[in-house]
Amino acid sequence: MTEKDLDVVVVGSIIMDLISYSSRIPKLGETIEGMDFMTGFGGKGANQCVAAARLGAKCAFVGKIGDDDNGQRYYAQLRKEGINVEGIHIEKGKPTGVATILVQETDGQNIIVIVPGANKMVTPVYIREHGEQFIKRAKVVIVQLEIPIESTLAALELSKKYGALTIFNTAPGLSNIPREMFSLTDILCLNETETQLVTGIPNVTSTTDAEVGIKMLLDSFPCKSIIVTMGSQGSVFWDDDGKKVSVIGAEKVKAVDTTGAGDCFVGTLAFCLANQDSLESAIKQATANASDSVLRKGTQSSFPSKLL
Repeated sequence: MTEKDLDVVVVGSIIMDLISYSSRIPKLGETIEGMDFMTGFGGKGANQCVAAARLGAKCAFVGKIGDDDNGQRYYAQLRKEGINVEGIHIEKGKPTGVATILVQETDGQNIIVIVPGANKMVTPVYIREHGEQFIKRAKVVIVQLEIPIESTLAALELSKKYGALTIFNTAPGLSNIPREMFSLTDILCLNETETQLVTGIPNVTSTTDAEVGIKMLLDSFPCKSIIVTMGSQGSVFWDDDGKKVSVIGAEKVKAVDTTGAGDCFVGTLAFCLANQDSLESAIKQATANASDSVLRKGTQSSFPSKLL
């Protein structure tokens, strides 16, 4: 039996964020003047890993960066965060992933365009050859959809093989996720938009809509637990142990920048579950930390370093 000496292993994306702040999001074809600009470390996978590591989790990351300046900076940053980076490969001749993010100053809402770069080179073969050594030691494994979907599936298969608790964050949203991915998932985590895409519901704008979405997911997919995050409205979740849908509210705050709040939620959730918290308790804590993160600009730079 392999010792579970890693709290959280994340298989996913590494992306540099280029963030512009303006009074509003421009219309198609329109040019407006921005108010601020910053670069930051992002990518859903890396964000979630940093959120967990910053709380004290022993973490490892499996993924790829390019052989450019962004990759060098990011590699050093993850080491600075105390993350095991032995599962990160530098892909020659490829750029590190980049995200262009526009943030609306009035409410912190954003739109994002991602260029995956080296993340596209994270293949199932790479996961099996370089990720298995970390996954088999993990208490919790987190996956998302910013690397090829077949690679995410390979990570889930290895996680199930070695008895790790799996969190599948269906971001960015897709409508044609292979069914077997859900059967390998312990905790499915979606936001409003992702719930719409997976279920086909035209709008998910309220906790009632989220409950409908969860019930549709339960009818179609055999996940043990489902969480739908609803931003300022909190979260709606199904826990197979309790056999019921519950709502956990969020503290009302004045958001400055919502970028990365969902990743802060997932990383905090994984940290708490690795420490054997109940799902409900972990969701409450993840909601509190995510709400705190929107009070500051940036992605990883906004993540708290303690439970709130």
